[in-house]
Amino acid sequence: MSIVKRLPDSISQKIAAGEVVTRPESVVKELVENSLDAGAKNITIILKDAGRTLIQIVDDGAGMTREDARISIERHATSKLTTIDDLERLTTYGFRGEALAAIASVSKFEMLTRPSRDELGTSVQVEGSILRSCESTACDEGTSISVRNIFFNIPARRKFMKTEATEFKHVVDTVTKCALAHSDVHFIFVSDGDLIFDLPALVPLPERIEQIFGNRLRGALLPVERVSSQLHVHGFISAPSFVKRVRTEQFFFVNDRPIVSRSLSYAVASAYEHLVEKGAFPSAFLFLTIDPSHLDVNVHPQKLEVKFEDERGVTEEVRRALQEALSRATQATATEGALAPDMAMPDVINAGSDPARMRFPEYATPSNGNGHAADTRVKSAPHSEGLGTLERLFGAKNDDLFRGKAVETLPASSPAILARPAVEHTGLAAEVLKDKPVLWQLHNKYIFSQIKSGLMIVDQHVAHERILYERALRSMEDNNPASQQLLFPRNIDLLPREMALVRELLPELEKIGFQIRFFGGSSIIIDGIPADVRAGREEGILREVLEGYDEYGENRTIPSRDALAATFSCKAAIKAGDKLGQEEMHILIEQLFETQMPYVCPHGRPIVIKLAIDELDRRFGRSPVESLAKAEAL
Repeated sequence: MSIVKRLPDSISQKIAAGEVVTRPESVVKELVENSLDAGAKNITIILKDAGRTLIQIVDDGAGMTREDARISIERHATSKLTTIDDLERLTTYGFRGEALAAIASVSKFEMLTRPSRDELGTSVQVEGSILRSCESTACDEGTSISVRNIFFNIPARRKFMKTEATEFKHVVDTVTKCALAHSDVHFIFVSDGDLIFDLPALVPLPERIEQIFGNRLRGALLPVERVSSQLHVHGFISAPSFVKRVRTEQFFFVNDRPIVSRSLSYAVASAYEHLVEKGAFPSAFLFLTIDPSHLDVNVHPQKLEVKFEDERGVTEEVRRALQEALSRATQATATEGALAPDMAMPDVINAGSDPARMRFPEYATPSNGNGHAADTRVKSAPHSEGLGTLERLFGAKNDDLFRGKAVETLPASSPAILARPAVEHTGLAAEVLKDKPVLWQLHNKYIFSQIKSGLMIVDQHVAHERILYERALRSMEDNNPASQQLLFPRNIDLLPREMALVRELLPELEKIGFQIRFFGGSSIIIDGIPADVRAGREEGILREVLEGYDEYGENRTIPSRDALAATFSCKAAIKAGDKLGQEEMHILIEQLFETQMPYVCPHGRPIVIKLAIDELDRRFGRSPVESLAKAEAL
């Protein structure tokens, strides 16, 4: 008896669907691309529960007859090509004829469609590949497809879907790419009744970019234009001073098809190589127009990649186009000041003559554990002409590192803020903390200390990062955050993907000290911030935390709580370039050695390095005996 058997259609169709439909975003991508191929000029995307419950795409495209509608839900049924040669001349998004069949096999699918020449349209209903009905009905011109309960018949796939915030973020990314590629189309995007995007048509690309990403890049976009015999490169890139820590604002389009390309990412990095620091990524909105016969679009299951006939040549042309754009970045191509970031500080926060005071908070309010400020007040100490640098930066001498001003004594019943168990220091920590040697700061970045065995070097940024990381974890575990109430609550407009992250992370953000209220749409109000954050930096820190958390991506192997604590500590810590005095450095070292892991930062980088005196002797050609004799004489 044969053990090799032909799979039933019900199984093979679900397996095939897994290559096309991987998550709600896949459905949105395929259906919106179908709408664009049908010539739609108005497209509405409606989601419920990030697409788990409902995905609906409505367009005013060509529509289909009843016969075409019936055939369109069958596998490998398409109007985009008829012969193998058509693959070399593709100008449409779709061509395989798999999308509708795959979507209908894993959902409860309904399609209403009508071409302009017909008075009646067609209604098609499919449930898990089973055709339930196909009949005439009254409907608007164009096509409306509703996809309900995705993966309802594949519990394992539904179980392993990500959080609503993550799935929503992926949909936002796909809608963003489609909207960037088609500024001549009006896109409306609604999620759970909230309007996410309303992007009018017929606008220039810079205006479409601003519609989606806000005015952050206004005046900082540099035009790109280069034409060669086989390739036309055009679009916009950001000035070198406007960069991010993630590549979330790098978009590449080939013949208006959004793609992911390592070679094009390399071209961008190469063009900016000597203009931005390592780990910084400029924004890029690049469009490549090329003869379809010189590329293969049929190399990826989700059509996310293309293969160029001359990959190296295309990469080099893009790199040259970007270098030319950057070299033209003068007053004529960017508004005045576009090449230098705005460093303006709020003039109502931390007013004072010493600019160093701007780095640290003045107000701190203990939280009652549910994200709202407690009644206990924490007040700023009065300013004094004789107040030293330490007090201005750290508050009272015995305060926790980088806290606000001296605080009033809390009632005996109040929980201790950030209380730590006593740590018994041994070895290197005992030597440094007991003897309190003179410390030196090198390039406002590294702290040097003499120890018995030689020299100890501390990276001040990652040292403070370790302190804040364990403090944040402790706050989340104890649900006892230390917050500072803002004198003036801050209203912030977020991007849709940022708002999704705030909703997902809100309980943990509140535990580390943020006090956030939703204000409708994509707006929030910040009433309080962690005590370790300087007042006036609340928007910047929150955005950096969201961006850094997002950088971990879905492949992170650590819990989300640890990822958030690590991101927050990195963004809130003192930076390389911050000058510290003797007492400030001693407090930093003391609190570092009170942590559970003082030698490695949350991201795995070393904090402390020891340089043995024997190694120095060897490099200077001294004999160990000579060095020992001189040391004993001292």
